[in-house]
Amino acid sequence: MKFKQALIVFAASAALAGCKPENQTAPEKPVTGQDVKDQYKDALKTTKDYATQSKDQFVAATDVRMKDLDAKIQALADKSADYKDDAKIQADKALADLRVQRDALGKKYDELKQASQDAWEKTRDGFVSAWDSVTNAYENAKSKFNK
Repeated sequence: MKFKQALIVFAASAALAGCKPENQTAPEKPVTGQDVKDQYKDALKTTKDYATQSKDQFVAATDVRMKDLDAKIQALADKSADYKDDAKIQADKALADLRVQRDALGKKYDELKQASQDAWEKTRDGFVSAWDSVTNAYENAKSKFNK
């Protein structure tokens, strides 16, 4: 029994010895409200920088896609140059409709390039919707040229 008591006293002493203030690590400098504000501002700036970078990358990739679309529309126009009669009328109508949609897409593209960070997502979504419409119109017009 004495052995058990001695063991308990020894264990308790060892545990208490580990709790001395000199063995505990305290932060060298306490965190202040200003520290939290500064970290928040840094995180906000990093997020804004990333969003700007993403916007710039999206606009650059879209510029390439717009030029490719313009080249495809021009190729359809070149193909229709030799058409006669009803085929020419249908091709010209399809191209005119496609160009109207392409002009609307161009306006959305200009809005996209000028969009603020606050309006970026909404503007991008509007552009993507317009892009889908023009792509469908292109495919529709292209199908009429393959006949």
